[in-house]
Amino acid sequence: MQPHKLLLFFTALLATGLVACQKEVHSPLSDDGPIPDTLKNISVAALPGAARITYTLPDNAGILYVRADYENRPGIKREIKASFYNNSLVVDGFGDTLAHTINLYVVSRSEHASRPVTISVKPLEPAVITVFRSLAVREDFGGVNITFKNESKADIAIVTLTDDSLGIFGQTDIHYTSSPGSAYSLRGFTATKRAFGFFVKDRWGNQSDTLRGEYTPLYEKLMDKSKFREVDLPGDIGYGWGLPMPNLWNGIFSGYDMWHSADKLDGMPMWITFDMGVTAQLSRIGLWQRQQEGYLYAQNNLKQFEIWGAVNPPSDGSWNNWTKLAEHTVVKPSNLPIGQVSQEDLDAAATGEQMDIPLTAPRVRYIRVKILKTWTDGGYAANIAEMSFWGNDQ
Repeated sequence: MQPHKLLLFFTALLATGLVACQKEVHSPLSDDGPIPDTLKNISVAALPGAARITYTLPDNAGILYVRADYENRPGIKREIKASFYNNSLVVDGFGDTLAHTINLYVVSRSEHASRPVTISVKPLEPAVITVFRSLAVREDFGGVNITFKNESKADIAIVTLTDDSLGIFGQTDIHYTSSPGSAYSLRGFTATKRAFGFFVKDRWGNQSDTLRGEYTPLYEKLMDKSKFREVDLPGDIGYGWGLPMPNLWNGIFSGYDMWHSADKLDGMPMWITFDMGVTAQLSRIGLWQRQQEGYLYAQNNLKQFEIWGAVNPPSDGSWNNWTKLAEHTVVKPSNLPIGQVSQEDLDAAATGEQMDIPLTAPRVRYIRVKILKTWTDGGYAANIAEMSFWGNDQ
């Protein structure tokens, strides 16, 4: 290539590179158009921690959206936009019931904003306050039980504080929920008095006061499985495939080691009965499904079941004198089709189905597992890898 042509080539290449390296700037499609008129007929409806603002748009053509600028907390700015197809928007994130100033703008397609219309909103009590006021805490096996109401179904978190192993009072648990009301337990503490604190927070950083108190967790232990014995009552299902009931309490959670029912040709329900060897106030029950690949959340693994307890079960196999301790439906975390599992599914299966038993439940010695449905809809056999029971047998 001749020198002057080579120089022209590199000059063109450099120019192309400079153009390619220029920063892309997004701008309005057009700078033309007038400044929009302001909103009309504005009305406000207070909501828990929020407010709905309804309005009429001006007649200007080319309106793109309505914008609300405000502070939900001092110094914390928020911006809410609503399409021109709507006639309302919701300003949220408030942690109190005070008056808050809102500036409303109409914005055109050329990003011209109208003059602001300034209004004031006073939200209803936010969930961080109402949920906090509903908190009820009581001593439970191995910890405490927390009951709450969340009638607005807000996304909130209940934070628990207590002493750690170094004696430092700090966060020990966060319970995220949008349930309208529920109860849950924190466990793993010794049966000695300790201080706890509880407060509610939301996704905008608002939080309630802290409820403080001293609680003594109730004594809890893992039931001694060496005392468990099989019971065969009329109507109970037998076992099949050489996999008997004692496999439920031999401490092996994986592999081919499990209890497998005999076939019940008329389908579900089916049940089995066994003796724990002691009478106990149960606090929680764990049940593990068959862990092998291809069987998780599939085939004869349990999907829906009940657990019953009794002190003196009738010898005729009837349900007289039995008390329902728990009813449970197994949920596959990933919701993937049967035969496909995620790591989340594997982790949940390894943890097992954990069921809290109400404090009001009676003391029991005999356990009956009533199987209502397996992952094979219409199936006629079932299997369980392992079961564990916690409580107080003193």
